[in-house]
Amino acid sequence: MQSMPIHLGRAIVMGLALVIAGCTASNETTESAPATEESEAAPASDDATLRWEDDKPVVTPVIVAIDRTQARNPQNGGSAVLLFTQTADAASRNLATCRETWTLMDTATVGEVRVGVRKSDDGGLEALRPLYWLTRDMSAPGASCEARLTAYDFPRAETIRRKYGLTTQGPHFVVARADETAAASIDLTGRSPAEIKQLVRYFRDGFAFERDIWDPARTAPERKRATLTAFFGPDFQESFVAALGFVSSPAARAGCRLGDLNDLACAS
Repeated sequence: MQSMPIHLGRAIVMGLALVIAGCTASNETTESAPATEESEAAPASDDATLRWEDDKPVVTPVIVAIDRTQARNPQNGGSAVLLFTQTADAASRNLATCRETWTLMDTATVGEVRVGVRKSDDGGLEALRPLYWLTRDMSAPGASCEARLTAYDFPRAETIRRKYGLTTQGPHFVVARADETAAASIDLTGRSPAEIKQLVRYFRDGFAFERDIWDPARTAPERKRATLTAFFGPDFQESFVAALGFVSSPAARAGCRLGDLNDLACAS
């Protein structure tokens, strides 16, 4: 497969196109419990926000750890969440996915995501789009993946899985609209470590930026093949077509609160 840097040139075009297209209200926020010291959003330092019109920010997906007091707020065109199941069959895939994700992706705090932009190491601007990591212990994300998964909030993940009717064991990358009426996903069920690495890279540098991410027509196999070809080239692995999923109008999920980005448990 192709190895692509995180600040991929086409990510700017596709990421900003998603924002311009208005797939979701990029600055829409959901109120959560009072912010902790870490989650308190400090105003952007220097002139970062003032330079938005002058500089073209690179849209960058970043891992953001949140606990039960914090909502999955969208920013810069959307948000995503990584969902795990607590089963023996999924354990090895969970660990492989955790390691690849934390190795390949940068991190940000809740406060940085609320501001929305930050300066990169080269002095440019990064527009941050969050991939939420659900945790019961905010001190755990800086540790090993074994520790991160021990502290992972599996019940909250199960609530989100129920909202979208996800029945396979995953893991799943899910990119959801702010109102949760549509979501696109990458299902890693049954994938080898090598395949997981490829699909995590695809999420980071391709899938997370596709401007038609919530188009129901994406369920067509030919559309899936087109997006995979654009990223991997014509020799992409055909089985990856089945890994791409789409859920629309999941309002029939009885007892689940769509649009509740704090993810209160679904009524049984």
